[in-house]
Amino acid sequence: MAGGVAGLVGGGVAIWQGISARAARRDAEAASAEAAVLAAEANAALHRIAAAQESIATVSRPSAWGVPKSLGGDVWVIRNTSGRPIDLATVEVSPERAQALLEIDGELPRQFPSGDLLEFAARARNGLSIRTFTLVWHFADEPESETHSSVRTLH
Repeated sequence: MAGGVAGLVGGGVAIWQGISARAARRDAEAASAEAAVLAAEANAALHRIAAAQESIATVSRPSAWGVPKSLGGDVWVIRNTSGRPIDLATVEVSPERAQALLEIDGELPRQFPSGDLLEFAARARNGLSIRTFTLVWHFADEPESETHSSVRTLH
């Protein structure tokens, strides 16, 4: 009889442990799911913050160059719309291997008074063409170390 009681007690303990283990597993799964939801929400918030910071940086960036205008064929112009003289250091293109397809009218670096136009040719060869170009410049009354970049596309 003692063995039977011990067996019943042992069986009861085993059942209780099984129930406790299942409850603990359910709690762990619920906590894991909640943690995943919180992580996804935090990640989404981080992306929103990064996008907002990028927008602020874009808005606060000086507006110095207008929209490129085609003069026909490969010839384009872009105007200094800053209201201030600009020292243009370089013009870089994307893709990089298309750099040879860019021909600037005149030498760089060069100063462009407000309202002046930069004229350039953007050629295409064997399916390679300039997609975007980046004007690297600084205001003439600021140190050369305070450079800015203005990225434009050719449409």
